[in-house]
Amino acid sequence: MTSGALVLAGGGVAGIAWEIGVLAGIRDVEPAVFDRIMDPATTFVGTSAGSTVASQLASGVDLDQLYATQLAEESAELGAEADLAEFSAMMAAAAEGATSPEEVRRRIGRIALDAKTASAADRRAVIAARLPVDAWSDRRLLITAVDTGTGELRVFDRDSGVDLIDAIGASCAVPSIWPTVEIQGRQYMDGGMRSAANADLAAGCDPVLIVVPSPENSPYGPPIPKAELDALAPARIHTIFADDAAVAAFGPNPLDPAVRPASARAGRALGRAIAREIAAFWA
Repeated sequence: MTSGALVLAGGGVAGIAWEIGVLAGIRDVEPAVFDRIMDPATTFVGTSAGSTVASQLASGVDLDQLYATQLAEESAELGAEADLAEFSAMMAAAAEGATSPEEVRRRIGRIALDAKTASAADRRAVIAARLPVDAWSDRRLLITAVDTGTGELRVFDRDSGVDLIDAIGASCAVPSIWPTVEIQGRQYMDGGMRSAANADLAAGCDPVLIVVPSPENSPYGPPIPKAELDALAPARIHTIFADDAAVAAFGPNPLDPAVRPASARAGRALGRAIAREIAAFWA
């Protein structure tokens, strides 16, 4: 086994704020444990919202600054309407009659390519504004996206020859809501179309801490498939799910920038509550 991994799942701008809050809460109570989790040897795996947080953390910018940004009224984020039930129905329709997960994702990819969204330039400016440092760090940072044409997972890292802003933009390109991102002649969409967390990319790491901005028992199915967790064996795994306070803070639209402060505060409260549990796990 190598060193540990921090896996950060998708969840919109609410998820970004909440994940930062959770980590800030852990640091409030167990600063030494937070420092060990942030060790340069720890692998970061980021999907969609998680790709933003993973990149922000990898940049070395102080967590207090990242948290304060989530509380600020001013934001470069673009608002978007996101109906989770409607989005889930779209996913279910794409899966009907499909013979493989890749086929499902290809169908979703066509929806993503045909959708009327904000311009690619405007969306890229939003992603750039999230990053204190817009260059890959030396740490092992894995950012996920899905090829709209093949339905296959693409994992970007510092050796991919891909701009960090483009990698994050691709990972956050929610189909039918945000524009796809062209990278090396291919069009990419949200890495969450393959999995909310893509936790199996942390295989070989131990321990593995997974942070998921959705409830453990979701009406849309388990946030992380059992097979994905099984792929991490024999590593020790701990998953942090959103509690009731977080779900209330997210509201019906996790892409609404107005939910950021409440989501960050809910995350920090949960992080403080579970900090000693995380300390025992990571130790």
